[in-house]
Amino acid sequence: MKQFIKKFFVVYIVVVMVFFSNFNSAFAKQYEKVYLISLSLQSIVNSILENVKSLLPGVRTDEYKEKYFNLLKELAQLKIAEQEKIFLQSLELIKSKYPDSVEVKKISSGFGLIYAGFKKNVKEGSIVVDENWILIGKVRKVLKNYIEIISLNYPGLQFNVANLDGKLVGLANTTGLGYIEVNFTEPDIKIKTGDLLITAGNDEIFPKGFLVGEVIRIEQKPNFQRLIISPLGNFDSDKFIVIQ
Repeated sequence: MKQFIKKFFVVYIVVVMVFFSNFNSAFAKQYEKVYLISLSLQSIVNSILENVKSLLPGVRTDEYKEKYFNLLKELAQLKIAEQEKIFLQSLELIKSKYPDSVEVKKISSGFGLIYAGFKKNVKEGSIVVDENWILIGKVRKVLKNYIEIISLNYPGLQFNVANLDGKLVGLANTTGLGYIEVNFTEPDIKIKTGDLLITAGNDEIFPKGFLVGEVIRIEQKPNFQRLIISPLGNFDSDKFIVIQ
């Protein structure tokens, strides 16, 4: 009798396991189908709410970490999408302000200076951008057969930068080391790594609205913040656009 009950119990457990295995498999396929179809903002919001719900007490540590990082990732994606939308809108506005532009081809470069040949008239002080209209620098000299461009990789350039909302962040200083410093940013200015910065204007160097780079490090000081910016322009490109 005991052996019969034991065998019956084992068979019962196997049947239950098979049932739930099939249920989970079917559920996973259905979930995958829904996920692939729905790429709207609503799906992201629902996912975030689900992650928040899982952070309630009683969740295991490993599950907590996974859900937490998923939440951060989705929030970061939303922020990136928002920044890209704002930038594209400002880019169209900039292009409408500068209908006259001249394409120049790079001859050589070094130590933050770029030399390029040109066919049309180019003026000293003109702004230079890459093919995506990201800031490269400005024309310093116009010679007979070529122009000299002082780029953001040249040390000593100082100009104002702002966030995508147009709020002044501080005075940027090019270092010649592949990054830009922004010293003495007010401590109450909310900024984080990954934020994009644009030229703020009012400095007689660059006009307002050109994309400069991305914040890659923030150093908190007693009375200010120090930002490290990575320029996003394609300085290795063979051609640039001079905005007149």
